Amino acid sequence: MRSVGELPAPDRPTRLRIVGLVASATLTASAYRVGALPTGAAEAAPLPDTWADWLGLTGWVAGLVALTVTWWRLGVRVRRRPASVPLGWLLRTGLLWAAPLLLAPPVGSRDAYAYACQGALWLDGVDPYSVGVLPGGCVWSGAVPALWQETPTPYGPLAVALAGGAVAVARLVDTTTDGQLLVAVGLLRAEALAGVVLAVACLPRLARAAGVDPVRATWLGLLSPLVGVHALGGAHNDALVLGLVVAALSLAAGPSPTFGAGRAGVGSGALLGLAVAIKVTAIVALPFAILLTVVRPGSSRAAPAAAALAGAGLAFAGAGLAFAGVTLATGLDLGWISALSDTGRLVQWTSVPTGLGMAAGYLLRLAGHPEAVDGAVAAARLLGLVALAGTIAVLLVRAGRAVPAPDRTGARRRLVALTGLAFTALALLSPIFYPWYGLVAVAVLAAGLAGWRHVHRVAVAVTVLSFLVLPGGFGLAVLSKLPGALFDVALVLVLAVVAYRRWRSPRSQG
Repeated sequence: MRSVGELPAPDRPTRLRIVGLVASATLTASAYRVGALPTGAAEAAPLPDTWADWLGLTGWVAGLVALTVTWWRLGVRVRRRPASVPLGWLLRTGLLWAAPLLLAPPVGSRDAYAYACQGALWLDGVDPYSVGVLPGGCVWSGAVPALWQETPTPYGPLAVALAGGAVAVARLVDTTTDGQLLVAVGLLRAEALAGVVLAVACLPRLARAAGVDPVRATWLGLLSPLVGVHALGGAHNDALVLGLVVAALSLAAGPSPTFGAGRAGVGSGALLGLAVAIKVTAIVALPFAILLTVVRPGSSRAAPAAAALAGAGLAFAGAGLAFAGVTLATGLDLGWISALSDTGRLVQWTSVPTGLGMAAGYLLRLAGHPEAVDGAVAAARLLGLVALAGTIAVLLVRAGRAVPAPDRTGARRRLVALTGLAFTALALLSPIFYPWYGLVAVAVLAAGLAGWRHVHRVAVAVTVLSFLVLPGGFGLAVLSKLPGALFDVALVLVLAVVAYRRWRSPRSQG
């Protein structure tokens, strides 16, 4: 007699699993020709210049299309025949798809080389928050894009320490600089894998606490090409942030009523403190995690105000102690916060405010004022940050209103969804945006979206994000500046019209 959730082999979508594996293997094979290899020019070429490279790029596109279509078809099966896709089978499928990419060179980005250099600087007693990898003397700085070679590290002390640990191990096991870089990048990818595994362990639990199908949440949040290609293939710090944020929200939301709100607040706060010690953007989750501890399972109503304040204090204490402990242990300071401004040198329309500034810049050029273009982009980015602050404030107000709801599961689902929207706003309204910046937003939304209509919208966005960067690290946004800027203008206009109609609808009914 088979266990619950197990199905006869013919009823399982085995063909999809095999096609996805072949697609992933094709991506890996192609990456050894057109991926972000450490040799050659640090700047990724916009397009291949040899037939062999064109063949490699064709294989990459074909593999990514096949993997995306397979992922979509699996999602359709999850919707139409949910019993045929048990959670365990789905997780094993994701592992199978990810395995080839773990053997590929970095893809979609050269950030792994920058991480290795930043860790090497720290190990050698150089402050990575004061100098870039080239002036700091990193022997691998030639593998880092020229745009970032002289930029101080914009990542927190935990990110630097983990990179330093990878480099330290690499120096122990190999004596050549090329071999050390290979080992260091492999260990950095293992760290990214650990972040994804942590998310795999916690996302289904978070989804159940919110009353969402964990299989659907896992399919959308963790099996997509966005995770395989950019979180694992690119070995990004964002993968660790993904795991820590999802784990923190899962702990805050329950589902065990025996694990008290106080301990849940401290634990989730500590996890978020570690996430902030990697990337400061993780701080967005903290107020929502605090509210989740108020509506944990086992409570029939919202906690009294005094208890809520106590929980908030414990969460802040956990986050502060974890962050301060890492900072003191590494001997680093807060210089990475000021280094964040240097990342704004990249001007791409994938950031909506930047795209609006670019559109204004094109008009200024037509009007004969090219000197005002940089000012237009800077002004648009400032307005974007103001809009971001306002958006998060509105989401927090809505989150506070959701807490007293009698439906505790519904309240948790709403809080999780609002957290995902906050990370979405953070990604879209920040001065710069890369596809992997959406990893946390997609995973958290996957655990908080109630209906397939919204799931499909997020899945479409995930598909687009997966194709925005070529395997060598060159962003397609560079090749589509004017169309992209016009797209941002159209997007803002459409959203404004939708918001106005929603605002007018209740008024007209009244």
